[in-house]
Amino acid sequence: MTIDRTTRKRWLQGSALVLVVMAGVALIGYRAPAADQPKSGQWIPVQAAPLVHQIGLVGKIEPQKTITLTAPFDGNVRAVLVEQGQRVESGQTLLQMDPALLEIQLRDALSAQLKARRAVQELQDWNNSQQVARSRRSLRAAQMSVSNNERKLRESQVLFQRGIIARNELDDLQQQLQSQRLDLVAAQGDLQQALDQGKGEYRQIADMELTNATVKYEALRSLLEGKNLLAPFAGIVVPAPGANNAQGSTSNNSGPVQSGSRVSQGQVLFGLANIEQLKIVSKVSELDINQLHQGQSVEILGDGFDGVRLDGAVDIVSSLALPGDAPGGSAQFPVTLSVPKLSKEQLQRVRLGMSARLTIITYRNERAIVLPPAAIQHVDNGLAVDYREAPDQPARRVAVTTGQATAEGVEVFGLQPGFVRLLE
Repeated sequence: MTIDRTTRKRWLQGSALVLVVMAGVALIGYRAPAADQPKSGQWIPVQAAPLVHQIGLVGKIEPQKTITLTAPFDGNVRAVLVEQGQRVESGQTLLQMDPALLEIQLRDALSAQLKARRAVQELQDWNNSQQVARSRRSLRAAQMSVSNNERKLRESQVLFQRGIIARNELDDLQQQLQSQRLDLVAAQGDLQQALDQGKGEYRQIADMELTNATVKYEALRSLLEGKNLLAPFAGIVVPAPGANNAQGSTSNNSGPVQSGSRVSQGQVLFGLANIEQLKIVSKVSELDINQLHQGQSVEILGDGFDGVRLDGAVDIVSSLALPGDAPGGSAQFPVTLSVPKLSKEQLQRVRLGMSARLTIITYRNERAIVLPPAAIQHVDNGLAVDYREAPDQPARRVAVTTGQATAEGVEVFGLQPGFVRLLE
């Protein structure tokens, strides 16, 4: 009985060991195929998944535009209220001009305008003007003189016929009448000339003189309103190129403008870089340039504004390569990215000249289907794959078109999630 029990115990232990070994072999055989690549003729599942292609670049933050602020008129600078590098708000006063000389010119222009307006008003009622009235009085006086002399001549002729007066007295009256008639004709011409001065070219000249005087006065008044130079937008005061070479600049006003400096109209004072809208300038290799186009979204990050993520878009993709590339090297093309208006919090972190890391998304498909090349067949009319919706469904051939190439395979269109067969 003791020997039988020992034998049975050993037999059970041996049987258990054999079962464990068989289970291990079965487990290894079950897992091994999953680690291998799919074999030819095998059906593999395909599912839709996001497919994104992107390019990484580096660039520098710059203002979207920089304007040059110039002196509004000739004069002296009363006060400079900003410094280079200072951030200013829209409408903030940057510089004040001394308007003394301009005010003198403005008063002279106003005087000329008033005189020209008075001349036009006189021409509008020219028939009742003093000059026309004098001409009319002169004409009436000449007419009365002629009438009186004609009457005297008639009376003298009667007296001459009676022998009361001499012949020479009659001749004197006739000569005097002839002279007065000439004066009458001259007075009539003067009156007509005076009347003509209120119309035609005279009136047109007066109107043009008034227009010129008014325009000059309004121009000077507009300049006077700009005696305080205001910032047209929020920005940063920067040096303006060409400030030392402006026309009319002398050794007294070369360099940064200062209080008390004498400046001429149009002289460059300083520049203002717009920070309400920024741009980023970068360059891209000729290998990637054709993947970029206007409007592509860009993610912007930077070490200087760590924690702030900016969203931008591709604005300008240059068609001209940058000069100075090494012979045989890859050509580089400039790319400009636009950044939308930043919030006040972002403006506190983002500054001009900071470097930025750019991620440009060149392609995105949220439901892309990518197949290994072995699943795509070349047929007479294009490309196709063997497809079935489920393992228990019949197989059919589906025509497809290809898209982007990836490390996992090729993107295809015209196919739904399911199963495809790898070629033999």
